[in-house]
Amino acid sequence: MATQCPRRILTEITKLQSLATDYTPSSVQFLLDETPVDKPGSNKIVGRILPNSEIYNQAAFQIEMIFPTEYPFKPPDVHFITPIYHPNVDDGKISIDMLYTGGSYSPRTSLIDIVKAVVHLIDKPDLNNALKPEIAAEYSQNRATFDQKALELVTKHGLPRP
Repeated sequence: MATQCPRRILTEITKLQSLATDYTPSSVQFLLDETPVDKPGSNKIVGRILPNSEIYNQAAFQIEMIFPTEYPFKPPDVHFITPIYHPNVDDGKISIDMLYTGGSYSPRTSLIDIVKAVVHLIDKPDLNNALKPEIAAEYSQNRATFDQKALELVTKHGLPRP
C-alpha cells in the first residue's frame, strides 16, 4: 500500500468513527484505536468491538483489519488481537463467510458490515461452521462449562468498555 491512505479506506474510517458514538441498545459499537491516518504507510485498522451477549458484554475485544493491496476487490484479513473463548474463533482467526474469497464479500461490502458480522457472530455463534468443534459441542451440550471458560478469558484478557 502506498504511503498515502486510499480514499476508500478514509471513507470507511469516517463511517467506522460514527459507530463509537451510537449508544442505541440494538446498535453495534466500534472504537477505533489505530488507523492508516494515525500511522501513515500502515495497511491496517485496529479497533474494539463491544458485543451485547451475556459474558462478552462485560468487556471490549480488539480486532485488526489488514488490507491487501487489492482492497476493496479482496476482503481485509480480520482477526482478534484480544484472546476470546468462542467456537468461531481459533487463535484470533474468525470464521465469517464474507471474509473469504468466494464468500459473500464484494467490493461494496463496507467495513461497518464486517464489524457488524463479527459482533453478530460473537453474540450468536454459528455452531455449524465452528473453527473449534470441541468448543461448539461444549456450547451446545454443557453451557455452564462453556460460560465459565469464556468468562475466565473475558476477565483475564477483556479490555475495559467505555
